[in-house]
Amino acid sequence: MSSIVGIDIGQSTVKIACISDDNSKIVLNAIGESKIPKTENKEINRDKFLIEVGKEIKGLLGDLKIKSKQTVVSLPENEVMSRLVRLPPLKDSEIMDALRFEAETFVPFPLDQVSIDYEVIEKDDAGRLNIFVIAAKNDLINSYLKLFKSIGLELLALESPSNALRRVLKLGTPMVERVVVVDIGEKYSDISSINKSNVYFSRPLSVGGESLTRAISLNLSLDMASAEEYKKAYGMKESELEGKIRAAIMPVFNDISEEIRKTLALFNEDIGKPAELLILTGGGANLPGMAEELTKILGIEVQVLQPFVNIDTTKVQSVYNLNTEGCRFSLSVGLALRSLI
Repeated sequence: MSSIVGIDIGQSTVKIACISDDNSKIVLNAIGESKIPKTENKEINRDKFLIEVGKEIKGLLGDLKIKSKQTVVSLPENEVMSRLVRLPPLKDSEIMDALRFEAETFVPFPLDQVSIDYEVIEKDDAGRLNIFVIAAKNDLINSYLKLFKSIGLELLALESPSNALRRVLKLGTPMVERVVVVDIGEKYSDISSINKSNVYFSRPLSVGGESLTRAISLNLSLDMASAEEYKKAYGMKESELEGKIRAAIMPVFNDISEEIRKTLALFNEDIGKPAELLILTGGGANLPGMAEELTKILGIEVQVLQPFVNIDTTKVQSVYNLNTEGCRFSLSVGLALRSLI
């Protein structure tokens, strides 16, 4: 029974899920998270940031008694470029050359500085191709390779968050084909459209949970720690504190909802059918009242992702309530599911 470790490296925490396939049953072996010491300008001081990340990963693996060395790790969506590309009928050997030509239109770096990967997600009767393309800078990839080699882990793959989350959806919502996913992180959010377990669209948003907290802090003259507690307690609920928390975060919420609206429209245009479900995940997904508010203004069913549906969690005595906090670990679970589903 081999285990795979999914590692989600966020802005301020690293989350780990270790999952195995035991007689066709998917089993959670360990789960945990650790805070990363604050590093200013992570993009500029990436090596310094990753050194701290490596220390936290190594310590967390030890604390969780994880022996498996096989790991799958997420690249930050804001540093991954992706696009759905439509191509005429081509031989397999011709696809990469065609994609490199297309990549010049959406990759803002010289192509000799990036690595490109792709997945053919659809081929019509005439042989025309729909291909999801992702590109990342070589120095980013090399930094991650160096990090995981230094702490003695076997890096099976580096993945975009949208690619990992689609596995969680496939496992947990197999009857739903057309889904838009919003992964609400601390500083950034990622929004993806997924059809029949294939990613059609994915991009980062420059707003996240911290944006909501800061709005409360500024509007109500609270320190960030207090604003965070008020956000978690009252969220979008109009009946709480005379609606002051709701009023403070509405401008940021409206920005997020407008981006979701655009993605829903693009989904309908690309697929020819509307999305059936809007899924919220990540640390900000449990904001009180958010799912209900999005349902009201967008006219679509909204659910908070439950990544441990159809996963046996009985072997783990976790300090987390996986029913209420599980969405925070969705990405690490999706990474760990690579090769298992």
